[in-house]
Amino acid sequence: MGTLNGPTYGSLRGAGLSYNQPNFLSVTADMTSATWNTQASHEILTVTGVVRVRIVPYCTGTLTDTGDAGTIQLGVDGDTDAFIAVTDSDDIVTNELWHDATPTTFTDATTDAVRDFIVSDKDIGYEIGGEALTGGSLVFLVWWDPLSSDGNCSAGAGGAL
Repeated sequence: MGTLNGPTYGSLRGAGLSYNQPNFLSVTADMTSATWNTQASHEILTVTGVVRVRIVPYCTGTLTDTGDAGTIQLGVDGDTDAFIAVTDSDDIVTNELWHDATPTTFTDATTDAVRDFIVSDKDIGYEIGGEALTGGSLVFLVWWDPLSSDGNCSAGAGGAL
């Protein structure tokens, strides 16, 4: 296979979605913690250079809020709904894959379930609107490939995006 500035073409086609891949990381957003649950944007990945990022967000504990006004969306700094549009947080339940604004999926085709994007020097995260969340958790499974010589991803700590 040919190469595109480092990685093989095969790795850029989506091969290797496994936890034991070298460029895999997992970030858990605990919505009982003020680090992750406030009405604000929250960083899940720091991105430098140009990378291909594949993200599978899934719920490990049903998301809750106090007044049924909480929303959540996924994207990049400056465009927090670039990957997933605004979603009623109460609709995201345990073991569900969150890949669109109307989550109802526990199984789906890879092409639908994996958020697959090229990102250039924009940190990745989610934004909570309406009101803070009070419970539940999301796990973001992430695979990334550098496309530029300085391409890299690291786990964010939930602070401001």
